[in-house]
Amino acid sequence: MKKTGLLTLVLILAFTIAPLTLLAGELAGVTLDDTLRIGEETVTLAGMGIRTKTFLKIKVYVAGLYMKNRSNDPAAIIGSDQAKAIVMSFLYKEVEGEKLQESWRDGFGANTPAAGPELKKQMDQFVSLFSAAAMQGDKYIFAYEPGIGTTISLKGDIKATIPGADFASALMAIWFGDKLGDGGLKSLKQSLLKGM
Repeated sequence: MKKTGLLTLVLILAFTIAPLTLLAGELAGVTLDDTLRIGEETVTLAGMGIRTKTFLKIKVYVAGLYMKNRSNDPAAIIGSDQAKAIVMSFLYKEVEGEKLQESWRDGFGANTPAAGPELKKQMDQFVSLFSAAAMQGDKYIFAYEPGIGTTISLKGDIKATIPGADFASALMAIWFGDKLGDGGLKSLKQSLLKGM
């Protein structure tokens, strides 16, 4: 009787605790935490996707979208003044710094073409942070905190915090804007919007 009671307790605990450990997202061998802390806020993993490149569909990175208030509306993701983040975990063996900078410039130019001088200066500051290559396993985190700005963490090191909701919106538009260029970004957008 005691053994049966103990076995029942173990099974109940196992089925109660297991879902908590499965909350993290996993894709292409990359596991992302189910939540992130941004200042005083906790944001939740809302979607994941893979950025592919070229007709060969080379896997470049896994992206995760984190939000305080989930949405599958691109305009709300871009424009909402709430805690949110994008995490990139690189799959490809090496992406040169020049390629990263070119991609960021293209994304800003296509999706925020009417940026004023101050926003352009912030975009240039952001792009300048990517002179080093991204290697397989590297993780980049772009976390926006309302009233503070977007903190850029590359490979575990905080590189800058760029103030303003306008910059956060311009950055999010690279993944959720209307002019995403190639099919790899469009597919990534769809995956992120589909949710977990």
